[in-house]
Amino acid sequence: MKRNKRYAFIHSFRGKPWNEECQVAYNGFKKLGFECVLFTTNEEIAFRKRQDIVVGGMLIMSAVLDEYGIKTENYNYPDELNYLLGRRIWTTELKNLHNEKMPFFAKPVEEKIAQGMVINSDKDLSEYNNLNGETQMLCSEVVDFLSEWRCFILNGEIIGIQHYKGDKTITCSRDTIKQAVEKCVDFPSAYTLDFGVTGDGRTLLVEMNDGYSIGCYGLNDVLYAKFLYARWTELTGTVDECDF
Repeated sequence: MKRNKRYAFIHSFRGKPWNEECQVAYNGFKKLGFECVLFTTNEEIAFRKRQDIVVGGMLIMSAVLDEYGIKTENYNYPDELNYLLGRRIWTTELKNLHNEKMPFFAKPVEEKIAQGMVINSDKDLSEYNNLNGETQMLCSEVVDFLSEWRCFILNGEIIGIQHYKGDKTITCSRDTIKQAVEKCVDFPSAYTLDFGVTGDGRTLLVEMNDGYSIGCYGLNDVLYAKFLYARWTELTGTVDECDF
């Protein structure tokens, strides 16, 4: 027997979606016919079922997925797209970063436990004082991107390319992005590829991100909701009980 309603639980504060992404998701799921429930505490979503999507920041999503025993991969720089990096990438432990030649870009291998940043001096490393010294860090040579773009891929199709940093008049190569997506077989149903444009006109991969908790950067609200829901059902091993 089918349920009459699909539920989307949206993180909120004082009765309103927590941030822009939560608001866009709320609007999109409403248009798709979901019953949208705003929540602030875990107790408010205790009655949810596994197929009911939860929308929130990385900490919330990680907690919910942990509750279901779901482990996600850390994609970052897929082997299939190494040819688009245009820079050296290496892994080391946090405690060794002060030995690296500066400047360089660093971020934790584990998704979103701390922000990535350019390390110009030992002083910058203080941003990671709350992490264990043995934390695995991804490092890369610094590339001066003139503009950066987020490419949303849903079921192998590009559904949006959104500008998020730099000069928006400097556009990325659509052919490069299309060819990259064609190489991404056996990838999640919903993910993003961030691309940057260099001063000499190259379109290079900034990073890949899983689609279960990701900024929308102006993506259409319905497409954003479908994007999030596709990855949610894939991760939870559930299926939509109603047609869109």
